[in-house]
Amino acid sequence: MSAPRVLALVGELDGCHLWRILQPFTELQKQGYTAEWGYRDDDRLGKIVHRFDAVILPRLHWPPEEKANADRWFDALHDAGKAIIYEVDDDLMSDDLVRRLVVLHQHSQRTAEQIRSAVLYTMGRADGVTVSSQRLATIVRSYTDKPVAVVPNYIDLPWFQAVQAQAERKVDSLCIGWAGGLRPDADVEMMAQAWQRTCERFPQVTFLVQGHQAAAITERIPESRRVAVDWLPIHAYPIGLKNIDIGCCPLTNTPFNRAKTPIKSMEYAASGAAVVASPIIYSQIIHDGLDGYLCESVDQWETALATLVQSADVRQRLAQRLLTNVKKSHTLQKNVWRWPYAWSQIVDDYHRRQPRKRVVVPHWTTRKNSCATQSSS
Repeated sequence: MSAPRVLALVGELDGCHLWRILQPFTELQKQGYTAEWGYRDDDRLGKIVHRFDAVILPRLHWPPEEKANADRWFDALHDAGKAIIYEVDDDLMSDDLVRRLVVLHQHSQRTAEQIRSAVLYTMGRADGVTVSSQRLATIVRSYTDKPVAVVPNYIDLPWFQAVQAQAERKVDSLCIGWAGGLRPDADVEMMAQAWQRTCERFPQVTFLVQGHQAAAITERIPESRRVAVDWLPIHAYPIGLKNIDIGCCPLTNTPFNRAKTPIKSMEYAASGAAVVASPIIYSQIIHDGLDGYLCESVDQWETALATLVQSADVRQRLAQRLLTNVKKSHTLQKNVWRWPYAWSQIVDDYHRRQPRKRVVVPHWTTRKNSCATQSSS
């Protein structure tokens, strides 16, 4: 199975694109694969697309008023024999997406439903889908009969640690931290309550929040004890995590969260932090009490945090074991081959689905002036 040559079209360069396109493609290029990316609005891409076997669409979709243009775009690529692969690392398909768009992003119900429909239409016209988790694959397979390949997220450990090595730590005291994007307060509520208790018990501890400053946290932790790190560009965001000694990964058990991946625990491990997490998804990588703590109640969160605050030995032991696990099984360098393997499956299936055409091709045989034909697809 040969590796297809792929071109990805990206929109905003956010964390999702970093994990799913920029870093994998950079590593693939180092290993000799043909994997390129460009901005979706760059008209110059049309002049080079013929060089590739497949086009990757990471989280892209067309609004309703652009549906005709999208159809022409899909048809043009298919007429040229190019496979189209949809790439997604979150649940952008189920009804839960609509609820999140309305509640978190303040979209109207109509707009939210249009976005969901546009995602489903784009995915339906693609020739296959790559996803980041088995749970997400199950969701996607309920909306398409095309191949769905799972390629988990892996961490570019050398890059992550090199970025942190260029910066100085800003927090001098023992630091408990959380980093994440916009989400419901319910996701961090249990952790926030445990933080409040820990703050009252251990006056030497500082609390750091990077990214979304959730009200559930800011209302419980005094500003004098809390460090707020604003959104950082994707090439620099590991810097903020360098300040964290105990990293927290809270999640509630919702359909959207069950389709996510334990990326954040890998980032904390790369930063040298011990990890306390919810079992939802994080039990995939953390073994409770061995290389981190898994907690399902406020009391369990408080106990785990107190244990790590009081014992530097426990912190270091759990952090080192988790980092060893990440190095062994979750680095991008060891697993990047999974991308071209997945693309090959989808591209091969695309070509198998195409109708066979009878093409007359001259072929000289050993018999003089005799011409045979062969069928090609």
